[in-house]
Amino acid sequence: MKKHLIALAVLGLSGGLAQAQSSVTLFGVADMAIERIKGSTSLVRLSSGQQQGSRWGVRGAEDLGGGMKAVFQLEAGVNLDTGTSGQGGRAFGRQSFVGLTGGFGGVRLGRQYSPMDDIAAVVGTKSYDVLSVVPIIGNGDYNRVDNAITYLSPTVGNTSFQVQYSLGEERSSADASPDFGKQFSLHALHASGPLTAGIGLMRVSDADGTAPGKQGKDAVLLVGAYDFGMMKLSAYYDQEDKGDEKLKVMGLAAAFKVGDQTTVSVGVAQAKDVTGAAAALNDDARIFTLQASHNLSKRTALYAHLTAVSNDDDAALGFNSPTAGSSSNGIQFGIRHRF
Repeated sequence: MKKHLIALAVLGLSGGLAQAQSSVTLFGVADMAIERIKGSTSLVRLSSGQQQGSRWGVRGAEDLGGGMKAVFQLEAGVNLDTGTSGQGGRAFGRQSFVGLTGGFGGVRLGRQYSPMDDIAAVVGTKSYDVLSVVPIIGNGDYNRVDNAITYLSPTVGNTSFQVQYSLGEERSSADASPDFGKQFSLHALHASGPLTAGIGLMRVSDADGTAPGKQGKDAVLLVGAYDFGMMKLSAYYDQEDKGDEKLKVMGLAAAFKVGDQTTVSVGVAQAKDVTGAAAALNDDARIFTLQASHNLSKRTALYAHLTAVSNDDDAALGFNSPTAGSSSNGIQFGIRHRF
């Protein structure tokens, strides 16, 4: 829904700027669920943004001629249960960037999703999805990246590429950890008919920020999905540095269409060496997911999610401060509306 006056009024921009824009779009998601989570204790609560993160934002484009456009996006997370801002109270914590697009692809400057997060989204990044329950790099600390420069290629042979470099916290060279938060990442994503396949790579220069020097991390994520029509199969494999070991996550999921408006999916995954500690000999976990979504309209859906985690003696994945060696689970029912 393109609402020049509404979007510009929200931002408090001038009328002169309104004339310069070719288009400005106000958009958002309102998503709320009631859930019961069990970890060290049990808790019933309302949670915002469980199928899609609750948000509002504006995006725009100006036609510069010759196939080139100036683009921007300002996107703010909202906690519907409390009415507060998401992402730690940032004004536009989900995304805030400006850039240019054209036949060469696109360049964006600002806070953006990482290429790794885009690849994870192929198999799911909701809070009850495996790659969120196991907080992999690129969908955890680095799902969004500050001070980022991103190049997005045009699609060639049904394949697109992204390359991103982040300047991190931009600390002084005299700081003990001057490279904290700096990262380089890229992805290749192929989408051809029913087949989707991708790979994401990330290198974080210093993931610690307090210890002197560099404590780097490397990660690779492989995903694939094939849509048979009434059923879609997905598979993924993640490997990344985690302390002394390498965390590994592998999983399969199947989504089934029930009528025209309902989808039911089931998934199973194995996480290995989740603590990264060499001394932890039994720190694996198994994760089971069951999800359903029913569209009431093109913009509104009802959904239900169930995730259960079985931890080995040294693993503590799951919900509500789970304890090592114990099971953890969560179940929720919610409504999501897009505008």
